[in-house]
Amino acid sequence: MSGPFGAPPQPDGLTTTAEFVAALGSVRQWSGRTFRQLTAAARANGDTLPASTIAGALGRATLPREEFVAAFVRACGLDETESARWVAARKRLAAEMPLSSGTPGGPAGRVPGSPARPESLAPAGPGDQNTPDGDGPDRDAPDRNALIQNASDQSAPDRRPLRPASRGAQWPALVGVGAGVLLLLLAVVSVLPSLYGPQPGGATPGPSPSRVGATAASDRLPSDGWYHMVPAHVAGGGLCIGEGRERSGRTDRPLAVQRPCAGLVPDTFLRAVGDGAWQIEWHHPVEGPGCLTVDEALKASGALIAPAECMGAPHQQFLLKPAGSGFVVQPLHSGLCVGALYGESDMRAGAEIAQKTCTGRRDQVFLFRPAPAPTWTPR
Repeated sequence: MSGPFGAPPQPDGLTTTAEFVAALGSVRQWSGRTFRQLTAAARANGDTLPASTIAGALGRATLPREEFVAAFVRACGLDETESARWVAARKRLAAEMPLSSGTPGGPAGRVPGSPARPESLAPAGPGDQNTPDGDGPDRDAPDRNALIQNASDQSAPDRRPLRPASRGAQWPALVGVGAGVLLLLLAVVSVLPSLYGPQPGGATPGPSPSRVGATAASDRLPSDGWYHMVPAHVAGGGLCIGEGRERSGRTDRPLAVQRPCAGLVPDTFLRAVGDGAWQIEWHHPVEGPGCLTVDEALKASGALIAPAECMGAPHQQFLLKPAGSGFVVQPLHSGLCVGALYGESDMRAGAEIAQKTCTGRRDQVFLFRPAPAPTWTPR
């Protein structure tokens, strides 16, 4: 089918869970709907799809449940035929997932050769019940009784009588115990001087290299104040981060975009909020103050950044990590990097700003250039 913004993304050719989840995120972007709008659309379709469930499913590295996939793509505006295609793709990926084994790379704590615990027998976690975004058992899962019988057969104890070990086999164990006791005594003797006496020459331990590095980095951090936030890849082009709209026209809400620094609105205030985190405030002469916010607290790459009411939430706070003459800006809740939605090559005015997978490129490095305080009185 085709929508108002062209053909929707398709599930054909997806080979990994990460690709599938990212493709679902692309469907949401194609729809132009916010999470709350998707919740309302799902309700109109007779489905239950809370905004928090959507954010969780699109931010995980596991396959969402079939019920979620079907309800989600319908809420995005796809018909039943397209919904069935997405569910079929989800089933195909679930069937292609390798079964757990005792070989290296399997689940931690498994004993090589022991039977794998069937996924359908594992107890549900605290957030797994009645949520459409968990990865639950499918109809094509193995027969439960067969799995239980197989597990019990393989884990049954060996009933052969045990024979006492030969006397010769006990000597290596005794030697090992003696060596262990000797090493323990040596360790105790070595630490006694440091516990009960001063260090030779009265020397005191200096700061660790990591603490020195942290101090040096903190000395470079900006202080609270008014700034122009300038992407490094357009620093010579007179562009700063300011208010704009989505270039596709799918929405008409204010977003963080690249725009000319001259006459920039709103004014940007950088404020430290503790524990090394910062909030980036926009002060608008009409709309008042707001904080740059990652859409819907989404943890996936590609989430746009827009102003919203300051609530002190993690998706409104950022870490500033020194990078050359600027800083990498990382949302506290996701650990991704803020940058141009379409990467370093997008140097045009109007380019949307989003959280993206960290690349180390210049569109993800920002200069904070001191700016004059606004002449109007901030609200």
